[in-house]
Amino acid sequence: MEREQIFWKLFGRKLISFKRLEDDELIGTGLLNPLLDKFRLFRLFTMIYFQSKFYKNYSTLGRWKGKIVTNTYAPPIGSFPMLRALKNLVKSNLIGHPFPVAMTFAVTYRCQCKCVHCSASSHLRKDIPELTTEEAKRVIDESQKLGVTILAFTGGEPLLREDIFELISYVNKRKALPIMFTNGLLLTDENVEKLVDAGLYSIFVSIDSPSPEEHNRLRGMPGIFETAVNGLQKMKSKGVFVGLSSYATRSATINGMYKKMYKLAKKLGTKNLMLFDGVPPAYNLKDTSEILTQEQREEIRNYCAEIFKEKKIPPFSYQSWIETSMQSYLGGMGCLAANIQYYVSAYGDVAPCDFTPLSFGNIRTEPLKKIWMRMVRHPAFNHRTPFCRMQHSKFRHCYIDPIPDNATLPYNINKLPIVDYRKMRK
Repeated sequence: MEREQIFWKLFGRKLISFKRLEDDELIGTGLLNPLLDKFRLFRLFTMIYFQSKFYKNYSTLGRWKGKIVTNTYAPPIGSFPMLRALKNLVKSNLIGHPFPVAMTFAVTYRCQCKCVHCSASSHLRKDIPELTTEEAKRVIDESQKLGVTILAFTGGEPLLREDIFELISYVNKRKALPIMFTNGLLLTDENVEKLVDAGLYSIFVSIDSPSPEEHNRLRGMPGIFETAVNGLQKMKSKGVFVGLSSYATRSATINGMYKKMYKLAKKLGTKNLMLFDGVPPAYNLKDTSEILTQEQREEIRNYCAEIFKEKKIPPFSYQSWIETSMQSYLGGMGCLAANIQYYVSAYGDVAPCDFTPLSFGNIRTEPLKKIWMRMVRHPAFNHRTPFCRMQHSKFRHCYIDPIPDNATLPYNINKLPIVDYRKMRK
């Protein structure tokens, strides 16, 4: 399936336009497209233009310390964290290599659930300890020095970590905002109060299906749906921005699950629906049968874009629309992995994102900045892409398929060939 979209047109001539090819790749078809690659200032101007269009169309979800919130995964408009994020995006375009604005921190891999889609189960280790409180604080410090403005605590289940409230409190709220992804089982009255006191900005509760029975089955935990929804409502009552987190698979999309999830988010009165593209679970890394087809990604992108256009609440933050839509790509985004985001494991390994099981180093042995620079200079990540690498057949052939089936994740990148997957034949 190929589709062309024209953004700027003059006297019948296409100035900036793109055609989407297989694997969601884009090729420029407009007269000015070559300038986006050759001239950084032109690319910067284009990025600012499309970023402003994005923010102009967002609805107001509320206020945080007097500043308008338009997305629960982004800093409020005019806040210090937002200005830091814009600074890093500008630097990335002018200097020529990316600077991060978000990081995901898996503070533990302990969890009460046995999810069929778990991307973290093969990360759990018993031979080495989790990062200590002081080591975790050093991750936060070094992340803020790199310019990170969103710090997402995840796991496993982050609320199983005893010092999680201390770590949230430790985040400098003038530099970065702490958010959390949780299964909702531990959102007790006491923990909710502690999260609020620690200064949590927003929280995403994971829901796999609007059917309680199906959600409980997928999580391997009876009664978790009701407990999670109750916890979600408790967070809402305290004024915390609450969203739903879910994922899209090939089989579920055939049945319109993404629409059903949006209806649930609206029914519960959440401030966002975050829908990730499903990738092979950690315990079955080579099985691509549930990866979305290109047509399905486009289907969900169009649904998401329509909600955005009509300024509906809650907004629908679909991974493929945020990262890889043509508008997003022009706005300086693209795949977030090793572009504006990275992931730190509970043991200190640094990977491009939550779902890319490749370690580029460990913060216990070297500075985070050094690892980041190694990552963004590697031929697998030294370029911006209009597609998720983990769903790209060439990338998977070079960097996922060679990983041994019994490997502990994330896998050391030095054990894999240093190649540019884009030049590989299919």
